[in-house]
Order: sequence, then C-alpha cells, then structure tokens
Amino acid sequence: MAHGAPAEERERIGPLEVAGGGRDQVRGGRPDGATIHETHAGRAVDADAAAREDLASFERGVLANPPRATIEKTAPEKWIAALALPELPIRYGAKLVEYLRFFKDDAKGQALMRGWLRRMNRYEHLLRPILKEVGVPEDLVFVAMAESGFQPHRRSRVGAAGLWQFMEPTGKVYGLEQNYWVDERHDIERSTYAAAAYLKDLRVRFGSWEMALAAFNGGYGLAMTAIARANSNNFWALCEIESGLPHATTLYVPKILAAALVGRNRAAFKLGPDLSDSLPPIQFVKVDVPPGTALSTVAKAIDEDPALIEELNAQLIRKRTPPGRSYPVRIPKAKLAAWDRGGVRDGAGADHIQHVVAYGETVVAIAGRYGATEAQLRKLNGLEDNAELERGVVLLVPRGSAAAAPASSDRLLVPAPKVAVGPDQRLVFFAVTRSTTPRGLADAFAVPWDSIVAWNDLDPQARLQPGQVLQVVVPRGFDARAAKIVVLEQSAVDLVIRGSREHLEAGLKQRGLLRRGYKAKKGDTLEKIGKRFDLTDGDLARINGIDRSHTPANGELLVVYVKSGDTRGTVDAPAPRGKVGPAPDDLRADDAAEDLSTTRYAATADDPSAASAVDNPVPSTDETNSLPGKRGWSKRGKHKTTPPKKTSKKKSG
Repeated sequence: MAHGAPAEERERIGPLEVAGGGRDQVRGGRPDGATIHETHAGRAVDADAAAREDLASFERGVLANPPRATIEKTAPEKWIAALALPELPIRYGAKLVEYLRFFKDDAKGQALMRGWLRRMNRYEHLLRPILKEVGVPEDLVFVAMAESGFQPHRRSRVGAAGLWQFMEPTGKVYGLEQNYWVDERHDIERSTYAAAAYLKDLRVRFGSWEMALAAFNGGYGLAMTAIARANSNNFWALCEIESGLPHATTLYVPKILAAALVGRNRAAFKLGPDLSDSLPPIQFVKVDVPPGTALSTVAKAIDEDPALIEELNAQLIRKRTPPGRSYPVRIPKAKLAAWDRGGVRDGAGADHIQHVVAYGETVVAIAGRYGATEAQLRKLNGLEDNAELERGVVLLVPRGSAAAAPASSDRLLVPAPKVAVGPDQRLVFFAVTRSTTPRGLADAFAVPWDSIVAWNDLDPQARLQPGQVLQVVVPRGFDARAAKIVVLEQSAVDLVIRGSREHLEAGLKQRGLLRRGYKAKKGDTLEKIGKRFDLTDGDLARINGIDRSHTPANGELLVVYVKSGDTRGTVDAPAPRGKVGPAPDDLRADDAAEDLSTTRYAATADDPSAASAVDNPVPSTDETNSLPGKRGWSKRGKHKTTPPKKTSKKKSG
C-alpha cells in the first residue's frame, strides 16, 4: 500500500488501491457518476461497514455462481426443516441455503447477525406494531435488518437513507419530509409507516412477497421490465434467466428470508434466544423543543448521552431542531421527570437570528454580512459543503456579532460573448457557486436553460464551476431581491468580449503585465526568448498556440507578456488568435422574458415508475436531467423529450 493516506481512506479499483479522499477532491466533493444537475450528496454513514464488507465478500465468493437448481418447498436438510417459519413464504434454493450456512457456521456471518440482532432488540417492539397496523406481515421487520442493521443514521453511498434505506423520490411519494434541517427517511416511526405502505403497495401490484421485495430493492419499473422480457412473474425463475434481474436483487430476497429464519430460530443459530449484550428496548416520549435548539442542549438538560438523543431523533440531520417552529423531540421515557423539572424552555434560541439564503450566496458572504465567522456559521448550521446552500434555506446566525466587514469595492472582470439586449431588458451577472446547477439557474431567473447556455457560450453537458460569472438577460423591471438571487448589475463589472484584445489586456493588467509583440531574430529559440522576458518555453508555446519544440523563423512575430514599464525590445502585439466578433443570431435575447410556464417538467428517475439513471441512463444535457432525486425538465415546444422507460431503482445496502 502506498504511503500518504490512512488505510480506511483507500478504495479498491481493480488491482489498485486508490486514495478515496484524493478521488473525492478531484471530483469536487461530488458522488461518483454525478450529473451536471447534482450539487451535493450527503456522505455515506455506515457503522456496520466492516461487517457488511464481510457479507459482500461472502456474496462475491460463495454466491457468485451458485448451482442452478429447482426451488423446492421442502427443506433440503434436516436442521433446516426443523426451523420455525416466519410470516413470509419460504422456498428453498441454493442461495437461501448458503445464507443460512453463512449465518450459522461462519464466524463473520455470526458476528454480523449478532450485531444486527443486538440492535434489533432496541427497535423491534416499535416496528412490529406499525407493520401490523398497516396490514403487512410483521416479519418484514427483517427488511430493515438487512437494509440498515437497525442504524437510523445509515446512509448509503448512493443516497439511500434510514432504517429502510429509502431513496429521496420514493420517500417523498410516501410523505416523508426532506429538507435542509429534517430528513424523515431517518425517522424511526414515520419511515416505518412509509416502508410498510410501500411494501403493501408492491405486494398488491405483484401478488407475491418475493416479487414485492425484489421491487423494493430494484424498483418496481425494473421488476416490470424483467417480467415482460422473460414473460414470467416467478421471482425464482427470473433469477435463473440470463439478464432476468440484477445480481444484487437475486441475492436480496433470499438474504431477507434467511434473516427472517434466523430471527425466528435464534437458538438454532447459536444466537440466543437472548443475547447478553443486546440493547434494551427503548421507551420514549416526545417533548416540544423550541426552534433552533441543539440536541446536545436537550441531552444536557436531562443528563442523557447525546448520542442516544441524536439516534432517537436521527431525522434532525443537523443535530438541531429546525428554525421557525417548535419541534417534537424524542427523549427516554425515564427522563420525562427531569425534562419537566428543567427542560429547554422558550427563548432557548434567542441568541440566534434567521437568514434566508439567496441563490448565489456563499457561507463567506453570509458570515461577512452579519459580522460572524465562517466557522461559526458552519458549526451552528451543521454545514459541511457550500453546495448545500440552496435558495430559500433558513440558516441560523449568531445574534450580536461584531459589525459586518465592508463590502469589497473591487470590480469584477467578466469576459463573455456579445449579446443583443432589447430596450425593455437589461444584463445582470451571476457568480457561479458550489451550489449552482442548470435547473437552479433556470428556476431562479425564470428563463430557459438553453438561453443561458447561448448567452454564455456554454457546453450544456459540462458542469458549471465556481469562478465563472454568467450574464443573464432579464426584463428591465427584474427584482433580484424579491427573487432571492444575488446578482451584479452591469455598472458593477468590467464587461469585455471573451477572447478580444480588451479581454486579454485587462486580465494581464490585473497581474501587472502587458501584452506585447516580439520579432524573432536569427538564432532565437523559445527558451532563449523566454529567458529575456521571464517566461518559460512552455509559456510562449501556450500563449502563441505552438509546439514547445518550435524554432521561430527570422522576423516571426510572437506574443509575449512583459512587466508593466519594461517593454524594451518589443513592438505592438498582433490581434488575438481565435474568432472574436459579434454574436450570432442564436445569442439574441428574444425569449429572455419567458417565465417557467414555458418549461415542461418531464419524469425521470425520481419517479419510481421512471427510468433509472443508473441502469437506463438518460444523457444529462440542457434538455434532460438523469439525476435521481431531482425533476428533469425541458423547454416546451423547442425540444422533443423522449418518454422515459418504465424502470426505476431503489438502492439498498
């Protein structure tokens, strides 16, 4: 293993061990495979990561190519036949049997199951009544076991979250609140109601629990596609057919059934019936807590372990109640008397004020506005990534901070294509931040994304980067404050035509340099010329668009960058390379005043019935958005949108 990064930060790519942190830095903090429409994805959280890797290793080995065999209703071995059956259909095949052996005889399988059962004891008494109330088998509680190991904080690398590992769109369909402060996919009770309803609906659709579980794992669109292609609704048959179901889904169902058999027969698997180190069943009550209260403050008020309070309230993803409303927080029932004596009262958040984020704001800018520090804002709001600053998010700011720092008076140089602006329009400028996306820009300015692409000569399939400044044509009466957008007016920037002499010279001036010409003499080389003007041969090659091995001809005119006031031996520089001229017709601002009523939103992978961005990728362009969890869209009338295929995917652990 190479030096320079801890072992836990390394990822295996084929035969290589790659620095995970380094890859994340190269990707800009975005998940692998992120589209241009994606800004921030929460970091994976998995307390059972090592044990799950043991399980994955077993699946890659023993279950990689199991023998094909007919599924039987009769147990193949006596010890299996003696097991009590769960409230789920059990049919025996090679994969199910191998899972049972892994959990019974393999030390790693025993350790994994012991950890799952130990935590299950804390929540089982809460989950089973909910499953029964909704009208599904109580033994579906073992789905949560396999999905999360009963870790409410668990988040997979693809964004599935909570006990039941809901993806964002499916969670929204089933009523789970998801915003900057609250993500109810992590809520112990509400996510269980949602999972029970979802599983019940899948059972109604497919008629068998095997296919329902397969659809819970892979998405019901994927399940429908597999059934149609193979002309079979038999899960076990689909597992045997080439390209029938994804390999992970063929393992998922027998894994759930095996877990249910283990849970019903703990003694037979040397796991009980009671594990001595099991977590005791939690009994809790809910108490109203003022807005913006840290969970650590609640824990301190009742003398409780903060980690337990955070786990019981895992939906509070910033470890603080949301601003603007009181919030019911779970505390152990045994601590209710302590709460009644000295719990957190109204006014606990009086040392904070609220700030509504405008599109384009940064943490540094917000902190400077209030005279706070960036570190204060990040700590107070649990903010890790600037990409989380979406328009309309309410942040807490320390009250009584020092006077805000004066705004910078530096003018911004903005090189851009020339755009024709009508008499009832004006140009404004937007500085790209870590949270800027095509969808966000189109929504914020109420203009089509393809217009923004044209006005700025962008590649619609490339990601916007912090440091870019975009010009946007808006109606003359456009009110940026009302729209909650941070913009610069044209009077506040130095606008130049991109690639023009003015652009190049203005940029050099900021660095204390001038753009001049030099006529090569006989015997000159790029290295020799470079030394004269404090440039490298590579600098000269890049500036002039030539190869570093190029030998200048006598009298050849080269562009050099020299320090201001030191122009000896130089002449006027030639015109810049490249095509610089007036804007083509498609850069006209004819439809700048269009609002979002002209934008048609198309279903994508965020709809459980729509195309999976993982298995059925849709190109991520100005016309389509293939990001799971976001709405795709295209401009009505101008672009043709291909209807999505009826597949979807819900990623689990």
